[in-house]
Amino acid sequence: MRALLVHNSNAGTHPISRNKIISVLGGAGIETVYCAHGDDDLTKAMKASVDLVIAAGGDGTVADVVSAREDVSLPIAILPLGGSNNIAHALGIDGQWHDLPRRWSIDRWTRLDRCEADGPWGCKTFLESLGSGVLTDSFKESEEEPASPAEKRANGRASFQAALAEARPFHCAVATDEWTWEGDCLMVEAMNIGLAGSRLAFAHGAVPDDGLLDVVIITPEQRDDLLRWMKRPDDWPCPVPPHKAASVRITVHDRPFRLDDRSPNEDLTGTVDVRVRRTWVRILDPKEHA
Repeated sequence: MRALLVHNSNAGTHPISRNKIISVLGGAGIETVYCAHGDDDLTKAMKASVDLVIAAGGDGTVADVVSAREDVSLPIAILPLGGSNNIAHALGIDGQWHDLPRRWSIDRWTRLDRCEADGPWGCKTFLESLGSGVLTDSFKESEEEPASPAEKRANGRASFQAALAEARPFHCAVATDEWTWEGDCLMVEAMNIGLAGSRLAFAHGAVPDDGLLDVVIITPEQRDDLLRWMKRPDDWPCPVPPHKAASVRITVHDRPFRLDDRSPNEDLTGTVDVRVRRTWVRILDPKEHA
């Protein structure tokens, strides 16, 4: 089997080298064409003649590979090397990265939706979530060199708690074909998968291939409930249930929008139209060979 390997050599707290990944893939019978994520031209690399695309890195690498893929008939495999690995966890991909390639089969895959948003920045794609408010604010504070992925997630969660405790309400309007909401909130998120930030399950039970967004709105009255949940967020569902929608229009002023873990521009606010893209991708599912 021949695969395009898109590798982020800086992913995670203990980055995995290119040679080590290629060696593991070779042991699984996979020949590689290499692309350094962030350095090489991803769009050009995607034109390589291969049977499979491998995203080796964190959520940012996975999102870029999934969003950039034009030939959606080719499956994508994930080697989760980041700190949170939200996308892999949402799809049930777990275990040590070096054990996964031997469990892959081209014929066994799961579907993953992709999203896009029209806003002040034009049209942008995303994979995890688009939002504004507390979660976006919490990305501004982070530990520079955590010792482990667990410590990195703990730091991210502490930043979210601090931002939530201090957050000031802002006005937001949300409109879908089925329902509308308007008022003051602390956070609004349109989620494609159930996890965001430091592996926080804001949309517990979200289905990554249902063609729907999970819209999470946190109001000032729900702040204390969310702070209590943040003491042990892995032990029970988020106390604020999400709302389903095929597409959603979100209007926010004086707050930046964030797509996945990146903000297009701190000064861009206003109205965004968010939807699930018509084309989805195939992600290799290693669970049956676990």
